[in-house]
Amino acid sequence: MGEILTAGVIEMIRNDTVKNHEHMKPVLQVTELKLFTAQQEPSKERIRVLLSDGTAFIQGMLGITLNPLVKDGVLQVGSILRLDHFVCSEIQKKKIVVIAQLEVITTKSDIIGDHARGRKANEQHGGDAGNSSYEQHGRSDVSSARQYPLQRHQPPPPMYQNRGPVARNEAPPRITPINALNPYSGRWTIKARVTSKGDLRTYNNPRGGGKVFNFDLLDSDGGEIRVTCFNAVADQFFDQIVVGNLYLISRGKLRPAQKKYNHLPNDYEISLDEASTIQQCHEEDAAIPQNQYNFRSIGDIESMETNSIIDVIGVVSSISPTGTIMKKTGTETQKRSLQLKDMSGRSVEVTMWGSFCNAEGQKLQSLCDSGEFPVLAVKAGRVSEFNGKAVSTIGSSQLFVEPDLAEAQKLKEWFAREGRSAPCISISREFTGGGRVDVRKTISQIKDEKLGTSEKPDWITVNATIIYMKVDNFYYTACPLMNGDRQCNKKVTDNGDGTWRCEKCDKCVDECDYRYILQLQLQDHTGLTWVTAFQEAGEEIMGMPAKDLYYVKHEHNDEEKFEDIIRKVAFTKYIFKLKVKEETYGDEPTVKATVVKVGKVNYSSDTRTILDAMEKLRTAEAGSSGVGTSGTRDVSSVERREFGLPANQSDQYGNQSSNGARPHGGGGAMGCDVCGNTGHVSANCPNTRSGPQGQYMGGGSYGGSGSYGGGLPRQHVGSY
Repeated sequence: MGEILTAGVIEMIRNDTVKNHEHMKPVLQVTELKLFTAQQEPSKERIRVLLSDGTAFIQGMLGITLNPLVKDGVLQVGSILRLDHFVCSEIQKKKIVVIAQLEVITTKSDIIGDHARGRKANEQHGGDAGNSSYEQHGRSDVSSARQYPLQRHQPPPPMYQNRGPVARNEAPPRITPINALNPYSGRWTIKARVTSKGDLRTYNNPRGGGKVFNFDLLDSDGGEIRVTCFNAVADQFFDQIVVGNLYLISRGKLRPAQKKYNHLPNDYEISLDEASTIQQCHEEDAAIPQNQYNFRSIGDIESMETNSIIDVIGVVSSISPTGTIMKKTGTETQKRSLQLKDMSGRSVEVTMWGSFCNAEGQKLQSLCDSGEFPVLAVKAGRVSEFNGKAVSTIGSSQLFVEPDLAEAQKLKEWFAREGRSAPCISISREFTGGGRVDVRKTISQIKDEKLGTSEKPDWITVNATIIYMKVDNFYYTACPLMNGDRQCNKKVTDNGDGTWRCEKCDKCVDECDYRYILQLQLQDHTGLTWVTAFQEAGEEIMGMPAKDLYYVKHEHNDEEKFEDIIRKVAFTKYIFKLKVKEETYGDEPTVKATVVKVGKVNYSSDTRTILDAMEKLRTAEAGSSGVGTSGTRDVSSVERREFGLPANQSDQYGNQSSNGARPHGGGGAMGCDVCGNTGHVSANCPNTRSGPQGQYMGGGSYGGSGSYGGGLPRQHVGSY
């Protein structure tokens, strides 16, 4: 039987040749089983084992999940097993094999080798023959095991008592991989790079208050773990920790990771105390990367659960200015949103909060204003679901503008080749399964195209000016109570005794909240329409909370200040994102437009949007025209070139401009090759038009069939 055991593996474990299951999955025999309880957790029973490879012996410890194997008699003295998942730790200068998973090959077998000699050799190597025996040389029996008194582990007497100074060991520490750390690890030292660092925060709970900060580490094996520091330790290490630097960290306590706040792929996190040490490594180690990404496509976000933490990368197609909003705690914070698109044909709204708005956000704004489409990588963004799927930053998020990554280069090449004009579906703003295109419309098209009259609402964007606002009922009284993590916000009624009642919550409150319900009239170059703007959109338009405006008008009775606020809003242009849906009031169907989002006009990005729409239209026209059966080009494609570009010169899209129009004089005025006059080009020459639809007749040198379909009728250009 001895030949089935992995000979010599215990000696390899002692000299660190084998450290865990990744190096080897050895086959060993159990020669002893011992029951004990941990001093820190007296309610939990743990089982120690003495393992043999036939010639040498070493102590091991079973994970709690393996205890039933012993109690059920599957694992007993003499059992032969294979260690499928284990790590080797050093506890009080003793080597211990911590076993997480194993496979029992043989339940009953005679002891292989000299057991007595093995016990003696094990004790010489720092083994422990103490603790009550759970079972020796027999089948395990839980009831009989409890007959033995449990000897609690007694802490050793303090070392170096009444002694002189001890010589310092200058030998370099042995580096432990992050993935090998566990609560049973003895002395360990990790070498890792700081990839993220949180702010120094204060907290208050029933046990008292304090301060805390945390940072994330990455080592050369790709292991990641979070480190947390409290109170005096936080003050000690906060300034020392710098993102991107390498450190040697020792003597921390490992505890289960709080997955509600910790997104790293590690079951544990480190808590540092006064005995912990942090030493910076000034020599760079190329084996430890600057960061580690697990990018997901924007298309994948559609099916992800809310609050999932992801890495995503894409091209920034638009960005909004920074705004200030009031949090539920009564404090203000900054917010900035952008649209991110990638090769999946989807785009998503990314919301930046706090300091991200003025750092990476301002850099992105400058790049977009200069006409560029920068690449943005988001590490540790949170998936949210409000008006569709979106991604927002959290405290441990990181944003990288124009990162030096292979994925970024691939995106740039795709965007330059086809991505700029490729259709893109937004998964934000009430995603319904198939996504929807963010369509730009004019106000007149709402009526002309009968928007909102289908089964599902239409979602459009309009560039319009506020010309009138109803000021009599600009707010409603709302319930301030919290339902889970959201405020109720349902309308409350005044009881007449200073309290307010919410029918939904079935409760009365002493003070109500005030929320916007603005009735606005919008106008663009095509017409007028009424829209309704609620709280978030109302705050963006008015520039102040509804409660403040209520106090100005009704509590302070300052009509002059109120009217001044209203005047500042009038005749202001915004980009409105509207939900258009037909609703029925008193058996009368009415199309209602609700403001979903509002932003100030960014003329640079808005112009790019229009130019992109023009390019798509021009591309579509080019696809329907081109070379006819007579071998000559269609007139409609002749004059296509950038405005102001000299004739016979290629524009940025490679279109050659010639034959359809010629400049007269030095001013760049356009001339017609058909009639010779200026002010129009040959495609729009009156001499070639016939009929109200603008079809070209009698093509002359452009064809012999008498008419051709290259000229398009005049179109409504409001939709782009």
